[in-house]
Amino acid sequence: MRRGRNEVAALAAAALVAVVVMGGPGTRPALADAAPTHTAFMQVVAHEDDDILFMNPDMSREYDDPTMTVYLTAGELTPAQVTAGRQSTPPEPYTDPCDYANSREAGARAAHARMAGLPNTWDIRAATFNNHTVEVDTLRGTPNADQTRLVFFKLHQSGDSNGATGNGLASLDDLYSQGGGLSNATLGSLSTDGSSTNCNTAAYPAQNYTHDDLVNTLAAVMRAYTPNVVLAQDPKVYSLSNTYQSDTHDFGDNSDHRGASRFAGDATRAYGVPGGPNHVLLRNYRDYNIRLRPANLGPDLASSKNDAFAAYLPFDQEVTKQQPSPSNPDSTWATYYGMFPAREYPRWSNGTNWAALDSQGLVNAFAVVNGQAAVWRENTSGGNWTGPTGIGGTGTRLAPYLTTAKDGAGRLRLFGIGLDSDQIVTLAQNPDGSWPTGWTMLGNPNPTTPVLVGEPVVAANQNGLPTLFVRNYGGGVSAITQRADGTWPAGWTDLKGGWVQDGLAAAQASDGRIDLFAPTVTGQGGILHWRQSAPNGPFVQDSAFAAQDSAGPVTVGHNGDGRLEIFYSQASTAHTITQYVQGDGTWTTTPADMSGPVSIEGSTVLTAADGRMTLATRNGGGGLSLTAQTAPNRAFATTWQDLGSVIVGAPAAVSDGSGRTVVLTLGSDARLHVTRQSTAGTDSPYGAWQTVGS
Repeated sequence: MRRGRNEVAALAAAALVAVVVMGGPGTRPALADAAPTHTAFMQVVAHEDDDILFMNPDMSREYDDPTMTVYLTAGELTPAQVTAGRQSTPPEPYTDPCDYANSREAGARAAHARMAGLPNTWDIRAATFNNHTVEVDTLRGTPNADQTRLVFFKLHQSGDSNGATGNGLASLDDLYSQGGGLSNATLGSLSTDGSSTNCNTAAYPAQNYTHDDLVNTLAAVMRAYTPNVVLAQDPKVYSLSNTYQSDTHDFGDNSDHRGASRFAGDATRAYGVPGGPNHVLLRNYRDYNIRLRPANLGPDLASSKNDAFAAYLPFDQEVTKQQPSPSNPDSTWATYYGMFPAREYPRWSNGTNWAALDSQGLVNAFAVVNGQAAVWRENTSGGNWTGPTGIGGTGTRLAPYLTTAKDGAGRLRLFGIGLDSDQIVTLAQNPDGSWPTGWTMLGNPNPTTPVLVGEPVVAANQNGLPTLFVRNYGGGVSAITQRADGTWPAGWTDLKGGWVQDGLAAAQASDGRIDLFAPTVTGQGGILHWRQSAPNGPFVQDSAFAAQDSAGPVTVGHNGDGRLEIFYSQASTAHTITQYVQGDGTWTTTPADMSGPVSIEGSTVLTAADGRMTLATRNGGGGLSLTAQTAPNRAFATTWQDLGSVIVGAPAAVSDGSGRTVVLTLGSDARLHVTRQSTAGTDSPYGAWQTVGS
């Protein structure tokens, strides 16, 4: 796309302001094969360690593509904290709030150089976007001039006495939610900030940001850099207190995290407007509350992530000095921050049921692109595609999660989450394959705390009517079933349960009854299981079901004889493990390890016409790995095929109109990529990856 002249100059000019050299090269992360065409990533976070802790290893997979992290706040201390730090044992070396902020910026540079596997040598310059000045740091030694960049907005963070009773500046969260006459300002605008380097200097003059200033400046950076994938923090948290919430079985979050994520969402939508020239996927990540979830990265990825954080750590002695307290008995830096390297969880996974065959026998695939639900659709079976085409209209902003299933009329139906209302929404395909404008609101089982609603999953009853399941406020599961006339009831049924996390799975068994599976947080029962007492009937929890902790979503498939089998990622190892219904109708209690790669964000499973299941997952290198049963109703092959690619989120798989398996992924270019078997049959080879649509 065309860029504004001042924005191009801001990023392209390479005049050296300063060169920072600290440390040495690390280990370059392994990536999968065959990256798509134009790709660029951008992380937008509040503080200088947020991307390292919460978006890694997804972020570290980007280093063969241009990548940029934008830090909105300076992450500074208050003057009182600086004084207390100098008096602590051991004392902290920071002379003023700005000095601490500068040190954290240096830590971010050290960590990114380590992840890129390059010496910690940067070109640092001031750049102007939307009449506001930011710092742009470019890592030296990358294959092209804009490979790795860090951008520092240097705004005051929430911990620095923001508010009317403090320094008069609005925190990011207040600036977003209240707007009006509020503003934030860059570090150095207050006399209490200090006078360290980059504070009160001509290169970064004191400047104010209103709500609109911040959205527009961030969008201007995006227009200059043209990211295809934007990673942001969690815009939906129940509590902004970083303490355990007994009523929700969760930890809260930092208000700057939420504010930064909301500004990132608005800027991404302004940059990637529906129907515009940019294709952009927005991905949100959980923050502090991943501590309660099972370790899901495996030893190697956790070690690499820990290595990056270790490069940052010497520059942030506020972290290393932490000691236990009565209110937070485990809050030492080693126990608290030591939980993050083994974990990375998206706020919303894209799920594995985002593609399906419609009533005309054509494959449809769905994603939230440019802030709007979009569909790619085959024009003919096995032929070319049209899309992404926006559907549902632009009036309802959606979380980046969609799932699809057929309803009682045999039409494809799409389900999502309204980002503003927190309501579950649905849309049904027209008979001609088009989609109407306007979503149907299905409400929310949490009327007083709608923000806590989970990702919807769907299964068809024996009568063909879909039942929808979501995590509810109490940490259990609620359900709603479509009526025979196509309408939906106003109320949800509480199936009970507790400590449930997102990643539910449901399917109709061979006897016509639906089985539901729900992963829980660490140490709270592994996976919960419900089953209908009769086809189309109520659900009963199976207290005898036994499973391990699931480090991600659960997937359920059908063996050739109809017996159900579940697949999930084992805590700590992140290997896919499986349990299944035995010949006597009982479930196995000891999971079988499938000897595969690290599985990130769950697997997709498909049973072909020959009765054999194929399983595909996003592996630890960011690509796609696949395995299949050796015969119907038998074990899976112990070898996995690496199909390469570099993908975002989890894959999907469907059988096309000719019975061939089609594996679909969203690429790092925000486009749909497919690989298809040459003929029907599990052993048939897959063709080369194709980018479909526009």
